[in-house]
Amino acid sequence: NYMAYAFPHDELKPLTKGFTDSLSELGNLNLEHLPQDYNGSALTLVESLSSLVVLGNLTEFDRGVSWLSENLTFDVDARVNLFECNIRLLGGLISAHILAKDYSSQNKDGVYQNQLLHLAENLGSRFLPAFETPTGLPYAWINLKYGVMENETTETSTSGCGSLILEMGALSRLTGDPRYEAAALRALRKLWSMRSSLNLVGSTLDVLSGNWIEYSSGIGAGVDSFYEYLIKAYILFGSDEYWDMFHSAYLAVQKYFRHGPWYHEADIRTGEATHWQLTSLQAFWPGVQTLLGDVAAANLSHREFYNVWQRFGVLPERYLLDYGILHPTEKYYPLRPEFAESTFYLYQATKGVIMNNRQIILLGFFFLKILIKQIKII
Repeated sequence: NYMAYAFPHDELKPLTKGFTDSLSELGNLNLEHLPQDYNGSALTLVESLSSLVVLGNLTEFDRGVSWLSENLTFDVDARVNLFECNIRLLGGLISAHILAKDYSSQNKDGVYQNQLLHLAENLGSRFLPAFETPTGLPYAWINLKYGVMENETTETSTSGCGSLILEMGALSRLTGDPRYEAAALRALRKLWSMRSSLNLVGSTLDVLSGNWIEYSSGIGAGVDSFYEYLIKAYILFGSDEYWDMFHSAYLAVQKYFRHGPWYHEADIRTGEATHWQLTSLQAFWPGVQTLLGDVAAANLSHREFYNVWQRFGVLPERYLLDYGILHPTEKYYPLRPEFAESTFYLYQATKGVIMNNRQIILLGFFFLKILIKQIKII
């Protein structure tokens, strides 16, 4: 278990009972710049805090909050990926803070004093130098201690600069400091202004020039969470601006990327198909369609992902639609949660309405069985 073998490092290596400081190792396998006494950021603990509250393990939650407030620091010479650090570390701190406030308000013995929010604000302030570009589009990489490094790459993904508004927007609302939401929104607006005449966005771009690098795009890696964050930002913050962007983008996706129940990739300038493949990251899409209320389309998309899952026992990282085979080098399943999340949304939306709701419940049990019987390390 993580606390026994890997804490306070980021993640457990279950086969060897070792650890990885994955947040700082991403893009930095040689661990350059890291201090010798660097022990990670307790990433798994941070990401597990909200689960501890939901599952009622408040003793471990309190213990985790206490340790983090006393020991976790972001004043380290560590180069991290802004996108990953935002969705995992900042998002983990913010969601746990919100749940902690609710738990504390209901418990007369609650002693939570915004420790997680203070950590989140400290981390968020270290993101801001990444946005100091002529376009407002943030660098993909940021050093937590020194900001943007000399000769840092200017290439980033659409997801990398278009999937920041939920966490940074929430941080601004919780702290009263508008800088975080303003920076993320400026980047999102700039990204949307770069869309093609077909209302499609590319997958990679240059943050200094604001020009697309890769025009082939889809709903998978590099772009996926851009769409997800637009509709969730509308739900969370209620601004019609997010809805207008999402609705236009959704219609474009359905028109140019969809082929029957599948979604291929296409050139954003012409709409011509470029790659016919299913990737596990695409499995978020039925969930987005469910949030939109397009449940019929969500069911159709979900069924095809399920058919591939059922064929192989898990959802492969990449499946070649034009050949009906696995990608030769991406046959693995890295425990991505997107398909399970979409299944949960679809279940919630169809309770007592659609006949296949029982099948969705059974699929949830199937997920657990696969995890326990085939993937869990004893």
